[in-house]
Amino acid sequence: MNCTRAASSASGRRGCNRHSLVLCLALSCSVAPALCADVTVRYQTLVPASMPSVMDLPSTTYIKGNKVRAVSGGMVMLIDAVKQEITLIDDAHKTFVTIPASQFAKSIAGAMPEMPSSPNEEVQALLAWTKPTVESRSTGRTDTIQGIQAAEHEITTIIEMPTTGDTPRMQMKIVVQVWIAKPEEVQRVPALRELAALSAWQQYFLDPMGTLPQLGQMGSAMAPLRDAMRQYGLVLRTRMEMFMPAASPGAPAGSQAAPKPVMQMSTELVELSSAPVDDALFQIPNDYAAADFGAIVKGAAQDAAQAAKAAPVKPAAPRPDGARAYVPSLSPVERVEPVYPAEARAQGVAGNVDLLATLDPQGNVTHVEALTGPEPLRQPAIDAVNRWKFRPVLRDGQPVIALTNPVVFFNLPARGPIPPPNFEEQTAKFERLGQLEREMPRSPQQVLADLEQDAVGRDEPHRFLALNGLAKAALEAGAADKASAYANELLAAAAHRKSEWNYADAIHDGHTVLGLLAVRQGDIEKAREHLLDSAQVEGSPVLNSFGPGMALAKALLDKGETVVVLQYFSLCRTFWKMGATKLDAWSEAVRNGKTPDFGVNSR
Repeated sequence: MNCTRAASSASGRRGCNRHSLVLCLALSCSVAPALCADVTVRYQTLVPASMPSVMDLPSTTYIKGNKVRAVSGGMVMLIDAVKQEITLIDDAHKTFVTIPASQFAKSIAGAMPEMPSSPNEEVQALLAWTKPTVESRSTGRTDTIQGIQAAEHEITTIIEMPTTGDTPRMQMKIVVQVWIAKPEEVQRVPALRELAALSAWQQYFLDPMGTLPQLGQMGSAMAPLRDAMRQYGLVLRTRMEMFMPAASPGAPAGSQAAPKPVMQMSTELVELSSAPVDDALFQIPNDYAAADFGAIVKGAAQDAAQAAKAAPVKPAAPRPDGARAYVPSLSPVERVEPVYPAEARAQGVAGNVDLLATLDPQGNVTHVEALTGPEPLRQPAIDAVNRWKFRPVLRDGQPVIALTNPVVFFNLPARGPIPPPNFEEQTAKFERLGQLEREMPRSPQQVLADLEQDAVGRDEPHRFLALNGLAKAALEAGAADKASAYANELLAAAAHRKSEWNYADAIHDGHTVLGLLAVRQGDIEKAREHLLDSAQVEGSPVLNSFGPGMALAKALLDKGETVVVLQYFSLCRTFWKMGATKLDAWSEAVRNGKTPDFGVNSR
C-alpha cells in the first residue's frame, strides 16, 4: 500500500511502503517519526447525562503528509513534523503563535496557573498517608470499533488513606479501560499507521511536564498508568470510572455493597477516514496577527469561561411537580425545631441533614425528601421542615411553585472521631441539584431578585448576614447603584458589630465590591484605596482558612497596578497564615510581570 510523504529534500514527494511503519512506530527514535497519507480522525468524549454541560466534546485531527491540524475546545493546533514546529491559532481573536516543538511542553507549563514550586506542608502530609497500588493487565476482551478489531487493557489504581478507631477506611479507586487496535489491524488499515506516527511524534515532543515526581507516593502510583497509556498508543476507546468506597476495618472482602462510580467519562473513535484533506486547513489566514503564546492559551480559557457564563437562560421546562424555579437557599419566615430522637442522641448520632423541599405559590411546604445525613435523623428533619413557612418565590412578578434546599442541624458534643462523609451520597446530591440548576437556570438578575425578596422584613442581625450576598449579586447583575448601596450599608452595619465573627468578612467584601465598581468607573485611585482597606482586618474563620478574595487585585493587575497588589498581599499575610505559600508564589509571579491564576480565591 503506497502513500505520500513530504520530504525536506528537493526531490519533493516520493512513495513509501509498509516498511515505513517501522519508522512510524519507533517511540524512542532520535528524530521525530514521519507522517504519511491524508487522514481524518475524530474522537467523542461523553459523560453521564447528569453532567450535560460537558457532554458532546469532539476533538478532530486532520493529517496530510507531514502536517497535522488538531481541533479541540475552540483551539486549533498545527503541527509541521518536517520543520518540527507547532502553531496555535485563536480564531476568535484572529491571532497565532509558532514555536519549536521542543519548546512546547515548557511553554505550556509557563502558561499554566501559577503554582508553588512544591506542594505545601498540608498536601505533603496528606500524600504521606496514602497507600497507592497500581495494576495493569490485558483483560482478553475484544470489540470492533469503526470496523477495527481492538483489545482491552485495564489499569486499576487504588489510593488508600488509613484511619484509626472505628472510622471507616477510605479509598479512591480509578479504573481505566483502554481499547487498542490489534497489531495486525495497523497493517490492514492505512489510516492507523498515521495515528501510530502521530502518537509517536506527540510522545516525542509533547511529553508531560514532569510534575508527577513532586507528588511523592501519589506520583509514583500514577506513573505506571501514564506509561501504559504511552505504550498503547493507538487508542480507539477509553472509559474511566472513579469510586470512593468506604469499608469498616477488618471487614472481609466482598462484604460491602458494590459502590457506584462517583465519576465516569468515556472517549471513543467515531470517525476514521482516508479521504483527501484540503491543503487550506494547514494554512494560517493572511489577516491573522502574531501573538504571545501565553496570551493565546489564557485567552482561549477565558473565552470558554465567558461563553459558558453568557449562555442564554432558557425558560424552565415543565416538570411533573409543576416547579418553575429552583432557589438553592431560602430563609424560612416560620421555623419549627426538629425533635432529636432520644436513641440517636444516646448513641451520639449527630450531623446535618440536607433536604429538598417543594414550596407552593404561597410558600407552604408540600413535599420534603432527604438527600444526605444520618439515617436516624432524616425523618425528624423531614417532619420539622414540613411545618416551615417560606416567602413565595416570584417569577415575572407572579408567585410560582419552587424548590429549595433546607438544612437541619443535629449537634452534640464531640464524641471521638467524626465519620467521613458518604461520598456516593454526596455525589448523588450534587448531581441531583446540578440537574435542577440546569433545568431551571437563573440569570444574575433573577439571583439578585431572589435574594432581595428573601431579605424583605428581616431583622437587623439577619439583614446584616444577607448584605454580603446582596452586594455581590448586584455587582454580578450589573446593578451598580444597588451594589454601591448594599456595600455601603454593609460597611456601616459592620462598624457596630466589630465583636462578631463575620465582621472582617463584611469589611473585606464591602470594600471589594466598592473597589470593583471604582475600576469599572475608571477611578483607579479609589480602587487602590478600597483594595488596601479590604485587608485592614484581623481575620475571621473564613478569611483565616480559605483566604481573601482576589477579584479586585486581579482587576488592578489588569490595569498594571502591581505595587498596590503586592502591598495587598503583604497585608493579607497578617491573618492568612495558611496561605503563605500561595502568597509567596503569587508575589513572585507579579514581580515577574505575570497575573497569577488565583483559583478558588478569584471571587
